[in-house]
Amino acid sequence: MKKILLIILTVALFPVVELCAQTIKGIPYQTVVRDEQGNPVADQELTVRFYIQRELPSYSDAQPVMYSETHTATSDANGLVRLQVGEGTPIEGSFDAVDWWGKVSIKTEIELAGSGEAVFTSTQELGTVPYALSAESALLLKSDDGTQWSLECDNDGTLKAVAIPERFTKLVFSDEFNGTGLLDDSKWGYEEGYVRNGEEQYYTVAREENAYMADGCLHIVCRNDSSVLENALYEKPWSEGGSHGYRADTIIPITSASVITKGKFAFTYGRVEVRAKLPVCLGSWPAIWMFPQDRSDWPACGEIDIIEHVGYDPNNIYFTAHCTDFNSNNQPNRYANSAPIENPEDWHVYAFEWHPDRMLWFVDGELQATVLRGRTYSNTNWPYTVDFYLLLNFGFGGGWGGREGIDPDALPLEYVIDYVRIYQ
Repeated sequence: MKKILLIILTVALFPVVELCAQTIKGIPYQTVVRDEQGNPVADQELTVRFYIQRELPSYSDAQPVMYSETHTATSDANGLVRLQVGEGTPIEGSFDAVDWWGKVSIKTEIELAGSGEAVFTSTQELGTVPYALSAESALLLKSDDGTQWSLECDNDGTLKAVAIPERFTKLVFSDEFNGTGLLDDSKWGYEEGYVRNGEEQYYTVAREENAYMADGCLHIVCRNDSSVLENALYEKPWSEGGSHGYRADTIIPITSASVITKGKFAFTYGRVEVRAKLPVCLGSWPAIWMFPQDRSDWPACGEIDIIEHVGYDPNNIYFTAHCTDFNSNNQPNRYANSAPIENPEDWHVYAFEWHPDRMLWFVDGELQATVLRGRTYSNTNWPYTVDFYLLLNFGFGGGWGGREGIDPDALPLEYVIDYVRIYQ
């Protein structure tokens, strides 16, 4: 019989700073089931029992176990099992009634269904190891300097720590792009076709040549490859004539991708951080931006451009918000700002903070632009009060990107994103 091993992945593995627990709302627990060769074992049934216990003096007759529960689970395709202590079937006591003061530890028993193996047991003491505590889908802990952290396990079972910015408490959306191939379709969708601004590129859907994960990054690639796309939208919506909505197998000169969280994730207020390398050539127009779920009445619906960059102006980065009173069709737009940037093709962290009364833009931690809500406000000048979703796109040419011409021979170029993180 093949031996099965368990690699236990809890936040106790985090070695960098001393961390302490916050309010207990449940404790995330993660484990990877591997065989004796170290290969993940998929679809392995387990029974997991947790015992929350206190270390007592030798003279005490009190029972050390304050609460216990059991879970049944099955490892996923990568051998990963994720559980939440506090959400199992109680065996003894109540999780909500646990007194967490003093030397509290969690004993874990794991039994593999049908394996014939003995029960695996481990114990970790809270207060001496940095256990993460949950707040919705985020895992929170705090270091002595006050920094809060989120720790998450990716699909390969790798634990990653993320510092939570000051004034925020939880990581509500993130993608570290640690997989390979197409994006996680539970987080991302795609725009399709010739979408806006008279741009030259056709946005493809779930086409690895234009959007793929590798080396821990998302690569959005604009190509001048005259591809034959099956069932493509036939015409540019802004061109004269044509049959709108008609589909056919079509030769598309320039392809790219626009990936979006529409229908997957949207939020009101928070902080967005994106670490990225921008593509630069004559015609390039990469962006990080946000739209409300219904954008049919633009600009009344609102639009937030976290960053835009155009290749003919490589040493500047642009930050803009659009609404009825202030937009690109109604100049000047007092919600438009820009800042110099050195080496946009290098890694930079682009961040945006959205509050009820103000918006702030940052590059590499430095505040670059601020927009304040006026004393008198309405939907015409401040529609930024509803859920917005996120877009990452690599446009080419068009009304702004192609203002001084385009250079198709510079393609293919890649827009590379290391991570996307959204905090509240």
